[in-house]
Amino acid sequence: MAKVLVYLWFDVEDYITPEADEPPKRIVEILSKHNVKATAKLVGQKVRSLQKRKREDVIEALSTLDIGYHLDTHSRHPTLYEYLADKDIETGAAEFQRREEEGAAYVSHAFNRDLSCLGHPGWTWAPHVYPAMPKMRIPVYLDETSILNLNDSPYWYCNVLNLNGAGRNFINLDFFFNDPKGLQKVKRQFNQIYGRLRTKGGAISILFHVHTIVNRRFWDEVNFARGRNPAVDELVVPPRQPPEVTERAYRDFEELIKYILSFDDVDFITARDAMSIFQDPSRSLEVDRERLDMLARKSLREIRHQKIDRAYLSPAQIFCLVTKAVACYAQTNVIPDKLPVVQPLGPPSRKRTRGPRTLSMRSLLQASRIVLDTMERTGYIPSGIVVERSVLIPEDYLSTASSVLLRILHGRKLPEKVVLRRGKLAQSRYVNSQAFAKACKWQMLPENFKAPGILEQTLLQAWTLKPALPLDT
Repeated sequence: MAKVLVYLWFDVEDYITPEADEPPKRIVEILSKHNVKATAKLVGQKVRSLQKRKREDVIEALSTLDIGYHLDTHSRHPTLYEYLADKDIETGAAEFQRREEEGAAYVSHAFNRDLSCLGHPGWTWAPHVYPAMPKMRIPVYLDETSILNLNDSPYWYCNVLNLNGAGRNFINLDFFFNDPKGLQKVKRQFNQIYGRLRTKGGAISILFHVHTIVNRRFWDEVNFARGRNPAVDELVVPPRQPPEVTERAYRDFEELIKYILSFDDVDFITARDAMSIFQDPSRSLEVDRERLDMLARKSLREIRHQKIDRAYLSPAQIFCLVTKAVACYAQTNVIPDKLPVVQPLGPPSRKRTRGPRTLSMRSLLQASRIVLDTMERTGYIPSGIVVERSVLIPEDYLSTASSVLLRILHGRKLPEKVVLRRGKLAQSRYVNSQAFAKACKWQMLPENFKAPGILEQTLLQAWTLKPALPLDT
C-alpha cells in the first residue's frame, strides 16, 4: 500500500513577545498526547530569549521534537536576500556560513544534538545556502517556496534533500483558527490533497507559525517592515489575539491532528526521518556503456534529469559522466566498462557561447580533460569551456560532447572537425521567475528591492535538480 507522508513543521521565531513563549509548549503537549512526530525550526535569538526569560520548560518541551535552524535573527536587517543580492554561489555560501554558523551552533548546543534541517525567513529562499549546509552539518532543507517546484514533491537540489516547494500539497495553518469554520476548511484541504496522493503515495507539508496563536500580526512585520531596523529597546510586540481565539487555536489544532490520524495510510515524519526515507541511490551507482549511450542520446538537445533503474541522475551528474567518458577516450582511446556517478554543483556564473561553430575534434577531446580536472578541483561545472578560439556554455558543450561520445560508443571514426550543437537546460522550467519577483516584495525588504543575481544563481544550480523518491518506490 502506498503511504502518504505528512511532515508537520513549526517555525518558532518570535523572540520579542513574552506571551509567544507559551504556544510551543502547549502544541508539544498536544503532539505528545497523540504520539505525533514534528519538526521545530528555531531562530537563534528565540532560544536566547527563552533562556533569558528562564523558560527552560519550553526548551525541554521542544527538545522532544526534531530540531532545525531558522537563522539567527530572522528578519533583522540585512536579511538573507539583502546580503546575498550581489553574490555568486561560492561567495554567497561563504557569507551565509560566516553570518549563520555561530547561531546554528548555539541552537545545536542548546538542544544537545545536530540540527536536522534549515529553512529561510519569510519568502527569501536562495540557492546560496546549500553549499554551506554540509559544512554546518545540516542535511535537509525544510521550508516552502514557489520559486522552485518539481511536481509538488521532494527533490534534490545542490545535492541536498529538499522538503521544500510542496505547492498544491502545502497547508499553512497560520490564523486558520481566526475563523470559527477554519478547522473545517483545513480538513477539506487535507482531504483533497490526500485524495490526489493516496493511490501512488506522496508527501504533504503542513506549516504552523505558532506565535500566531497569540499574535494577530506577525512579530517581524510590526518591527522590521520595509527595511526598518529599530534598536532592541525600540522593538514592539504585535497586537494580541482575543483569549477565546487563542483557546480555539489549541482546540482546533488538536482536532486537526486527530482527523489526520484517522487515515490508516498516513504517516507523520520529521526532517530527520526524511534522511533515511529519501535516500539517493545514484551516489553508489556505476553507469555501464549501454546506459551511457542512453544518457548521451537524451542530452543531444534538451537536457533534463533521467532515471536509471531506481536512481535519478541530475543534468550535472550526466554532464560529469559524459565528460569523464570523453576524457578517458582522449587519454587512452578506451571508454571504461563502467563509470561512477559524481555530483558536481552547477556553474557559478552565466556566460554566452562565442567563437567559431566548427570545432577541432582534437581540441574538444583535450578540453574534456580540462573540464574534468576543473570539476574535480572546484566541485562546480565550469561556466565556460574553452575549445580553441571558441567558448562554450555548459549546455552547448554537453550536447556537442554527447554527439562525439555516441560516435565513439558505436565504433564510428571521429572526423577532424565537429559542428557545435546547441543544448537547452529543460530544468529551467521548474524555476518560477514570477514567484521570485513576488519574493522580492516580502514586507521586510526595502521598497523596490530587486536581486536579479539571486534568480540567475537559482537557474544555474537547476543543473543539480532531480526528484527524490522514497526508497520503497
